[in-house]
Amino acid sequence: MKNRTSGKIFFLIVTTIVVTITAITLSSCKTLGEDILADSDTFEVTRGDIIQTITTSGYVDSVEKNDYSLAIQGKVLYILDKGDTFKKSDVLLEVDNSRQELLIAQSEENLNTARNSLSIAKLNYQQALDANHVALQLAETSAQQAELSTRSALVALENANNMADKSEKSAKVALENAKKLLSEAKDEAKSNPIITDTQLAQYEANVNSAEANYDSVSAQSRSAAKSAEIAYEQSILGQSASYWSNLSSTQSAKTQIEAAAVNIRQAETQLRLSEISLELARLDVDNNITYAPYDGIVLASTYKEGQYASPGMNAISIISNDFIIKAEINETDVVNLKTGQDVDIILDAYPETTFKGKIIEISRIPTSISGVVTFDFLVRPEIENAPELIYGLSANLEITEAVSKNVLYVPIDSILEENGKTYVNLVTEDGNIKKTEVVTGASNYDFIEIKSGLNEGDTVLISSINYINAIKSSMEPEVD
Repeated sequence: MKNRTSGKIFFLIVTTIVVTITAITLSSCKTLGEDILADSDTFEVTRGDIIQTITTSGYVDSVEKNDYSLAIQGKVLYILDKGDTFKKSDVLLEVDNSRQELLIAQSEENLNTARNSLSIAKLNYQQALDANHVALQLAETSAQQAELSTRSALVALENANNMADKSEKSAKVALENAKKLLSEAKDEAKSNPIITDTQLAQYEANVNSAEANYDSVSAQSRSAAKSAEIAYEQSILGQSASYWSNLSSTQSAKTQIEAAAVNIRQAETQLRLSEISLELARLDVDNNITYAPYDGIVLASTYKEGQYASPGMNAISIISNDFIIKAEINETDVVNLKTGQDVDIILDAYPETTFKGKIIEISRIPTSISGVVTFDFLVRPEIENAPELIYGLSANLEITEAVSKNVLYVPIDSILEENGKTYVNLVTEDGNIKKTEVVTGASNYDFIEIKSGLNEGDTVLISSINYINAIKSSMEPEVD
């Protein structure tokens, strides 16, 4: 591209000089034509194909690359070295897994312990349920007994009060009757001398006895009623105490149930954690051997057999034997690339051998370095026609961008540009040179299409330097 641009600038300068002197040197040019042609390169307008290409460089890369780090720590029993080749399913790396086997045994014991803890927690939960059931039954029975006792005490109180009322009323009637008889006896004694003092004394004694009996009955009745009232109050207090005792027992039983349920959930969680720990330990024990996923080569190997390795650090890097060409192209040319395009490839290691390939992938993510934007693309080489591909070999690529078939073309260095127009120096049949306007088309680094202005077989100057020098010489005054 640089050569094509330089050629255009050079011929633009030449054209300007030619235009400036054309008017005054036309006749001179005709007389000098044969001499100029003798010292200038010419080209006969030819019909053929113009192939537009893009060139870039790259290197041999692998389709697949894998880095493996260790999943467990332990002594390296086996590992491939850098540059070793391998087949699919071959062992790349093996680490001693005895430590993992011990971890598995430990995890199994922890799992058994967790299962036992869960069984105990479930048993305690059932016991708490049973205790709660008993507490509820006892509370109900106790409440019924307390209520029955209170009712009985209330009935006894009511009966005592009724009996006291009846006894007092009976004693009071007897007293009133005794007093009445005494009063009647006294009235009769006034008019009947037969009533003696002895008889009156007897009536008075009866009144005194009735009064004593009334006082005694009243005292007993009040005492019995008081005792029944006290018994009733005690029964109420007992019922209240029974209620709070029953409430405490049932709440305690409920709390035991909740605590047992929490213990079950904790035991279940511990069981799940123990199961997970066991599965992880089993996974790690299976990860002590790394197998090759394809045929390939070891790119890097960190450890040696017998060394103690730790997880996390890259242990071995491998690449497959399936090679491609990886290259980059600038942003102005990437728009002209398509998957499936043909590519000519030459490796620096085999400069005389050209082989084919096809573009299989074009990245849509650019890379920018110091303001230069490029895009990566991949080429699949035709292995049957290619030399031995070795990872990392440098490659030169030529990509066919477009082909203009069966067109007229001239060397790109024969083109002159002036004021937006394009010209060539045409060699006429009589041997003179004629500036001729042409319309151009497709071009590559060497040739350019002529759409009009020339015919097949016409001859054009490739360089006009001798032509201009000859004109200048003809214009210089002769020196005596």
